[in-house]
Amino acid sequence: MVRLSRSPAALEPAPDTRRRSWPSTVIPAVLAAVAGLIGVTGPSLWRDESVSAMAARMPLPGLWRLLGEMDAVHGLYYLLLRPFAHFEPVELWLRLLSVLATAAAACGVAALARRLAGAAAGLSAGTIYALLPMVSRYAQEARGYALVSAVAVLATWLLVEYAERGGRRWVGYAASVALLGWLHLYALLLLPAHAVAARWRVLLPWAVAGAALLPLAAVAAGQRGVQVFWLKTPGVAELAGFPVEVAGGAGGAVLVFGLAAVGAWAARRTPLVAAWAFLPVVLSFVISQVQPVYHPRYVMFVVPGLALAAGIGAAHLASLVARRFAVHAGVSARGGRGRAVSAGVLVGLMALTAGPHLDLRRPGSRPDDLRSLTAALAADVRPGDRVLFVPERYRLFTAVYGGAFDTLADLTHAPGAAAPRTGPELGAALRGVDRVWLVSPRIGKRYAKDERLLVLRELYRPAPTRTYGDVHLTLFTPVKP
Repeated sequence: MVRLSRSPAALEPAPDTRRRSWPSTVIPAVLAAVAGLIGVTGPSLWRDESVSAMAARMPLPGLWRLLGEMDAVHGLYYLLLRPFAHFEPVELWLRLLSVLATAAAACGVAALARRLAGAAAGLSAGTIYALLPMVSRYAQEARGYALVSAVAVLATWLLVEYAERGGRRWVGYAASVALLGWLHLYALLLLPAHAVAARWRVLLPWAVAGAALLPLAAVAAGQRGVQVFWLKTPGVAELAGFPVEVAGGAGGAVLVFGLAAVGAWAARRTPLVAAWAFLPVVLSFVISQVQPVYHPRYVMFVVPGLALAAGIGAAHLASLVARRFAVHAGVSARGGRGRAVSAGVLVGLMALTAGPHLDLRRPGSRPDDLRSLTAALAADVRPGDRVLFVPERYRLFTAVYGGAFDTLADLTHAPGAAAPRTGPELGAALRGVDRVWLVSPRIGKRYAKDERLLVLRELYRPAPTRTYGDVHLTLFTPVKP
């Protein structure tokens, strides 16, 4: 049997309290769900979410073709999103899977902390997870990162089960690792943290999971140039910015990571706690010096580990204060003073993160405001107008809200053609067209010499450009003779 070292005795849950501590897991789950639903329809869908919507709405043969060209690493998530993809309001339904996953992760974090260090640690850890701005950010996003975090919690729970009880429980652990990889290959950076805790006994379940992941890994390797070409080598500033990303600001980062450091020390005989909270981010940063793989959302699966450590840290501090106070005030006052410390930590975290939470729910808080783009186009479009997307991939995500995009004739491709029009072909297609809407990013050096833009600017003059986050909308009308 695999054996995990346990936390110091001061943090061990008493056997007679475990059965009565179900609120320590239910309350964080409810809090996470409520936080995820508040303001969920406020921000517009942005480009990544729009791609999720497009893929989830595709007929299965079309989705299969798409995954053969790009986004194979998100294929399982797109399949899971399909039941949510055809209802209104679109923001609520597309993001609902992430809200549910976040609630499940909060419950799992609380359950793990309760198992390792008692009900007080469980309630603190789960609540801290639910209150973190990064958690809310991805609870309100139609991408797979909240689901990846939930499966990371599940895999860690099953590792602990396997470690404590042995037997065939390795099969469940292997299945959870395979599921984690199918949802996001980079999340497998969690496994070194598991190895720190369980050592060589993880090799068998890892081998089974690896066999299940081979097809995805082979396809994803060929799509890397399309999928993550935009990643850059991170510097120390990017690594230092991760705590702020998690907690929404410097004050919250100091509180959460300070508590996590205390919790990692308090649970030093359970190395899984510190390894999960810190090791994957360090590994991602180091690997990225050779091959960029780091982005804060790609290592979000460590946030449950951070909350686990922070919750144990809060419970440990509360226990220390309660003991100190008991010497002077008697045992009867001990529990109340400890609970007051835990409550103070959570209230302080709420105060420090309130502003970031409000900012995340503003309508313009996402990188693209596709809802306003669609509304503006609908208000100004006229019969006979055309639309041109430069670069071509902007066709994939800007039309998620439909509207005028469903009726505008698209100049980017000739009818039935797989490749975009060339400059001369676009010039021929523009004959007799009075108005063209250009949907593009900022036209800098990268696109300034695009042959379609050169033709468009030769024949038409632009009106002032309107910006909707990183997406620009420009109306072109013919140059007068």
